[in-house]
Amino acid sequence: MMVLTMITWGIIFMKKLKKRLDAFSDAIIAIIITIIVLELPIHVVNGTVDYVQLFRSVGIYIVSFCFVANLWYQHAITFEEVDHVTNRDVVMDLMFLMLLSLVPTFTRLMSTDPIRSTVMLYGILYLLITIVFHRLANGVIKNEYQSHEDLHRVYNNIYGNRNGGLIYIIIVALIILGYFAPRVAMVMYIIIPIRSFLANAREREELNDVGQMSAAGRKQFINMSDRDKMRYSRMVRAYMNKIRHLPKDDEAGREAAWKEFSRQATKEFNVSEEVLSSWFHRYYEAMIHQHKQGLHQ
Repeated sequence: MMVLTMITWGIIFMKKLKKRLDAFSDAIIAIIITIIVLELPIHVVNGTVDYVQLFRSVGIYIVSFCFVANLWYQHAITFEEVDHVTNRDVVMDLMFLMLLSLVPTFTRLMSTDPIRSTVMLYGILYLLITIVFHRLANGVIKNEYQSHEDLHRVYNNIYGNRNGGLIYIIIVALIILGYFAPRVAMVMYIIIPIRSFLANAREREELNDVGQMSAAGRKQFINMSDRDKMRYSRMVRAYMNKIRHLPKDDEAGREAAWKEFSRQATKEFNVSEEVLSSWFHRYYEAMIHQHKQGLHQ
């Protein structure tokens, strides 16, 4: 009985600890972004602003903001997937925050003087943060999920539909590039985080309802190639645009549009209409809701 009580209290403590860790992490990340802004080097000489320095500093701030904001989002998604954390998770999270808190200083160094050493140091910090966060996320998620399908779904939610090993290759390549061409590497640091931030946001939206699919539908969707997922997304958007332009009381038109979409999708992706409906969960419910509203008006 005492052992059971201790286990229960341990679980409650870990759940409370997760909430406190979430709040602490959010506060630290907010402070980091604030410090990045405050430490932007803006020089005024004889009443004249150095616009080249200003635009370069703002550009690097945008990079750091997208980098930190993307990590915050991934961090939030990771901890949203679990109910409690272990002591190891707490230690890894604190290590992650410690490295992330160095971003303002390294950002200021690179924006003030984008030479070989400062650009390479920024890249090394980027690499260390990425490694630690991946270890943190993997540890947290594997404590909660065991099946390959669930792990695949959660990783897609966290990282987007990206090859996890590719980011390491890119960062290492940029560090090497920083040795030979620091300014070129700095420009790449500007492009890559912004592109990754926008691409991941789009992919997370598309994969948002994978967890609500049936087991068969989820398995087939996860096993689809990136190209097929993009084709499916385009078909969904085309179908929704067609529905949007139909009168609300045009039941026959809606039914015909759905049959055409269903026929084309089941043929191209070799799935049943039942599986297709599970893929289309959110859009299908929205269509039914809109159709019912039209009937009541």
